Amino acid sequence: MTAAVKEHTVAVELLADGIAEGVVRGRYGAFDCQARIDWINPGAGIVDLKTTDDLDSFDFAIRALGYVHQVAFYRSLVAVVGGHVLPVYIVAVEKREPFRCGVWQVAPAVLEEARRQNEEAMQELSRCRGSGDWFTRFEGLRLIDRL
Repeated sequence: MTAAVKEHTVAVELLADGIAEGVVRGRYGAFDCQARIDWINPGAGIVDLKTTDDLDSFDFAIRALGYVHQVAFYRSLVAVVGGHVLPVYIVAVEKREPFRCGVWQVAPAVLEEARRQNEEAMQELSRCRGSGDWFTRFEGLRLIDRL
């Protein structure tokens, strides 16, 4: 897997300089927050490294597994602590041969929407902690109406 990443031109460029597993701590909204970021390249941006079973379906996994919200949180925390809004990239490599590797840049507009949703969730968490009312969002009946 390491060799596959090293052979990917864009991945190698992003990982050529920077700090591995950098810990960022700071006050974000009403919370003391911490993140261990896979790679921070001050000149290029934040790089999150992922493994996957299938690179062809990784676009779906990025959304389904909440990776966009995760990297948006990293970006926001780095901006609060360091004062710089950095670009964000996700490098994914397959767990099995042929160990294909791909790089995705998350568009600023997508990161901003995820940031907004993250901050709404943080406000909701504050309300739940304050009131003791922890709803599930599944309290009502749900309908499956299409395949």
